[in-house]
Amino acid sequence: MEQSELDLLDSIGNPVFVLDLQPSRWLTYIAWNQAAVERSGFSKEQVIGKTAREIYPGRLGRAAYDRHAAVAESGMPASYEIVLPLSFDDRVVKTTLMPLRNAEGKVHRLIGSSIDLSSERQQQTARILAAAEVKALTSEMEQFVAMAAHDLRTPMLNVQEIAYMLRDGFEDHGDGKLELIELLETVSIKATTLISEVLSYARAVNAEIRQVEFDFGELCANIFTVLDPQEEHRLVSSAARLISDDVALQIILRNLIDNAVKHSGRGCVDVRICVAAAGDDCLEFTVRDNGRGFDDPSLAFLSSGTFRTESGFGLLGIKRLVNARGGKIHAEVPKDQAGTIISFTFPGKISDQ
Repeated sequence: MEQSELDLLDSIGNPVFVLDLQPSRWLTYIAWNQAAVERSGFSKEQVIGKTAREIYPGRLGRAAYDRHAAVAESGMPASYEIVLPLSFDDRVVKTTLMPLRNAEGKVHRLIGSSIDLSSERQQQTARILAAAEVKALTSEMEQFVAMAAHDLRTPMLNVQEIAYMLRDGFEDHGDGKLELIELLETVSIKATTLISEVLSYARAVNAEIRQVEFDFGELCANIFTVLDPQEEHRLVSSAARLISDDVALQIILRNLIDNAVKHSGRGCVDVRICVAAAGDDCLEFTVRDNGRGFDDPSLAFLSSGTFRTESGFGLLGIKRLVNARGGKIHAEVPKDQAGTIISFTFPGKISDQ
């Protein structure tokens, strides 16, 4: 691109980038304006000449690049939302891609612009939590929340600080150590977010129900990115557009998947998530894994009401959150294989679009 064009992009207040469709059919960045540098923390030198797969690790890079490729293939503009670890924090970013055609009418470049929706999402979550009228909590729950705040959040913040100190001034010899430090920092930030969600449970249980349309596959993909950034497990979900409470579903699914992965007893666990209509205004979700399962699945949800502190948020917490939304949840051991099947109903419906 001409320097005058690059200077023009730098004058724009929102992040803007340009992708070039190479003869090899790879889409590489050829422009990354100053606003993108400031918002993302990636310098132009770190981005130019690379693809999204090379910039973002694992599932993040693949998800972003697949969006780029879809627009290049269809020749139609598109917008999408994705969670990216930008500027030492997880940010919900909405990106709009516009294809540019050459004299022959073929797509040869994409121009993208991004806006940060994180504040809007945080406000939505805050409204849900503010609507909650906390009921009487058992002393066990109060103790669990206090323990989580003291024993989990503070050490994880220390891990973030250590990772930041390691990265500051670190000389990259190309042996992968810098990438490991960055991964440590990213995962610790995401873990802190998950811990914060645990602590927000008490207010989320009775929160006012949201009804928004969203892509269920994207919601699950973002959860997979948080819980399995190095893609050590096989995590698969159905593709569907839903109208339901996306925030509450994210809390439920994150913790069910996290529980399945952590307590599977396997180096690689297979988790499959399905959703289907279960009535006019009801959805049924199934989370199936091939881990070691429960000795008695019914006890996981129907016991005397104690938290399983070894499994983090606790299956009792999930049960209460589902029940507060008018749903039901149960677990069973499949007869034909190891693992657990957890099914729950939840208000919502599959979008016709």
